[in-house]
Amino acid sequence: MQTLGRMAGVLVWAMFAGTFVAAQTGTTANTGVAPQHIETRDELLPKLNVDQKKQFDDATKAFGEQKYGDALIAFKVLLAALPDDSVLSKFASEAALNSGDNEYAVKTLKPVAAANADDWQAAALLTRAYAQSGDAKERDAGIAQMMDLKQKGLVPQRVRDYVVEQMKLGDKTLTIRTSLTPWGQFHVYAIGELTDNNGQRLFRVALESDDIDQASFGKEHPDEAAKGLRRFSLDGYQDSAPNDQGQRTTTHSTYKFLDKQPTYAETREEFLKIAQGQTKAFNSTQGQVK
Repeated sequence: MQTLGRMAGVLVWAMFAGTFVAAQTGTTANTGVAPQHIETRDELLPKLNVDQKKQFDDATKAFGEQKYGDALIAFKVLLAALPDDSVLSKFASEAALNSGDNEYAVKTLKPVAAANADDWQAAALLTRAYAQSGDAKERDAGIAQMMDLKQKGLVPQRVRDYVVEQMKLGDKTLTIRTSLTPWGQFHVYAIGELTDNNGQRLFRVALESDDIDQASFGKEHPDEAAKGLRRFSLDGYQDSAPNDQGQRTTTHSTYKFLDKQPTYAETREEFLKIAQGQTKAFNSTQGQVK
């Protein structure tokens, strides 16, 4: 596997950079009803005076530099001048989530999500806010809502996953993303990325359902396979020492096979055990990074 997931903590940053604006027009795939419009960054800017534009530029720069506390302060000032603006609310909320202020994020995002049920950006961030607040019921409802929005065609095609939770493990951070559609050669359903206190990636763990594992599953569980159910695996990826030719390598480890798709709660528990060294791999191979 070459690349799993994107940088954590930049969901809104990517959204409002204009990457996904085109997906906000048209009708839903299932109902033919035009979705509610989602305010864009370009629509916000004309509302700002000269000083506010400078504040916004400073805030987004701090956000991009991962100075989330500074960004949050600046976005709060802007929100005081433009209460309930959805773009500012989402920027401020993601900065709050990355700063550990989950309560502020929930409070700020709830009215945005309530005002526009089609706002997948708000739904994704609110799902994360509930997850990091320990509200498993609302977290799971948010995950289900995101899947529903995806099925309705309201989430841009290129958005393959989103952050559900970020948690501290000592001086390290584990960020868990869930897939809207299984992606990649190995059909990735979820991925956890462990980083150090400088944000450098140490390890990745993935919930996968590789096609190659389905033959044995079909033999062992023919009825389930006939219904379209699949076998899953928990796999780890870690950069390792260069080979004899000086080429970069990675170590792939397999930790467990699962004969049914785990819930988010079950996936989270498995990822935590692996990240904390409580579950050991039963197979590891080293290969060149391609």
